[in-house]
Amino acid sequence: MKTKRLLLAVVCLVLFSVFDRAQAADLPPGFAEMRQYPVFQRSVEIGLQAAIRSFWDGSGTNLMALELLQVRDIRAALDISDEQFQQIQSVPMNLDSFLLERPEIQEWVVQMQELHAQGRIQGNPFTSDLDAETMDIFLNNRKMVAALSIEIISDAIDNTLTPEQQQKMQEAQLVAMGEMPIISPYIFEVLGLTDTQRQQMEEIKRELEPEFERHIEEFARGQMIVLNKLFDEFEKQGSFNNTGNLGQEIIRTMQENTVAATRKLMAEDPEFRRITEELQSKGTAFSTQFQVKMFDVLTDEQWRRLQELIDNPPPHAQIFMERLRQQRGEAAESEGDVWQPGPGSWRPGMPIPEEYRQQRNLDRRFPRPQN
Repeated sequence: MKTKRLLLAVVCLVLFSVFDRAQAADLPPGFAEMRQYPVFQRSVEIGLQAAIRSFWDGSGTNLMALELLQVRDIRAALDISDEQFQQIQSVPMNLDSFLLERPEIQEWVVQMQELHAQGRIQGNPFTSDLDAETMDIFLNNRKMVAALSIEIISDAIDNTLTPEQQQKMQEAQLVAMGEMPIISPYIFEVLGLTDTQRQQMEEIKRELEPEFERHIEEFARGQMIVLNKLFDEFEKQGSFNNTGNLGQEIIRTMQENTVAATRKLMAEDPEFRRITEELQSKGTAFSTQFQVKMFDVLTDEQWRRLQELIDNPPPHAQIFMERLRQQRGEAAESEGDVWQPGPGSWRPGMPIPEEYRQQRNLDRRFPRPQN
């Protein structure tokens, strides 16, 4: 997949939440020791699945936006004020308090206290040898925390942006859909979907849901191998200091070192390269299959507008897309303030498979039913 930093951010939301903080003093002296425990590995895998599922459900696009909004020129392009940005930022920074307002989380806190009192969890749950039943209870919580965390952050963005800003955001995300691990019907809303079209797209999702679930399970297993190899490399470089908040330490390390470490491992580790390429290939195949079915629902007028957006993106979409590419280490070259595509950078048309584009445009010679 193309969004390692985003995925790890979601994983950290799952791993390091308020009701585990009481055991912070029990963290082992090194991250290398902590990640050897099965409960830690399983929790990371759950976080990976939650991140991909969030795109499928529509909220993942806001998580992507949250990271990109850290860039001032993207905020300027979307006309997002400093006050709005601070409002959005305050939610992930104070996520614990928002989570604890939820009744299901309060119930979990009580349950965790009972498990500690019974001696079924001793110290930090991420460094405990849990029995099978306790492990299931704990991991089910991780799933709930991931889903609620994503929902809270996504709702905060939706509630802060104006309709005009949301439209700009949707246009940018539509142009950038080729960079997403999976798309959602939500990103087509800017094209003016009818209720009938929304129903058709939801039906497509239901039909592909079993295949999607198999896909993300396979992805998470493969990605765990890749991430562990990345973590090995980071530890060789002494990247983890275990100072302050461990979750923030992981995110910082991923932000600063992932591109260079990935290039090194792709060149030196055949298994890393094979798994990375397999995950990318299978992910692209499923995403394209789903994407094409969504395109088929669009009217000819909507299809023309989609092509126009992708082929001639407005300035805010260009900046959004290029920053997303830079995040992946494919920075564009520029002269002054003029945006220009660099080597391997985005090229108009990439989000739409060329074969589909040609066939769909050819079919315009014949009448198509209007939704």
